[in-house]
Amino acid sequence: MRQWYALRSKPKHETLAAKLLADAGLEIFLPEERVHKQHGKPPVLEPFFPGYLFGRLDPQLAELRLARYTPGILYVLGYGTEPCPVPDDLIVYVRQRLERGRGQTTHVEFQRGDRLVIVSGPLAGVEGIFDRQLSATGRLRVLIQILTRLCPTELHVRQVQRISKAATSRQ
Repeated sequence: MRQWYALRSKPKHETLAAKLLADAGLEIFLPEERVHKQHGKPPVLEPFFPGYLFGRLDPQLAELRLARYTPGILYVLGYGTEPCPVPDDLIVYVRQRLERGRGQTTHVEFQRGDRLVIVSGPLAGVEGIFDRQLSATGRLRVLIQILTRLCPTELHVRQVQRISKAATSRQ
């Protein structure tokens, strides 16, 4: 009987492992989201759960063994040496959630170096510096000063407001 299993991949090998497993005739689900890496460039697809993918496998047909020994796969998640199936409802939920989010891309109008203030959440009132957009759904990396160093924190675009634009170099 086929069930979903979470597969741990080597870093940055999710796509290769998914392709190899799909080519072997297995049903594979690699959740991905569109991410803006650079300002002005089109978004790229990146794994929603970096380092993980899901396979619908039948242990009786040695498909778990095939998945374990596929290049790019480290192991099948489980307890000890026993693989643990993932509920079908969870896979359905993740698929639906990603589908809902596909049409809702948030383009951030900040540029690296813009000064921001956090307007909601536990860090409300703290100032920071915009570093980059992390996802098409509005996640940002903002650098905030804690003691003597800048520390990255992840926020949603709705949690921040620009104080001033980044200084541009003039030649």
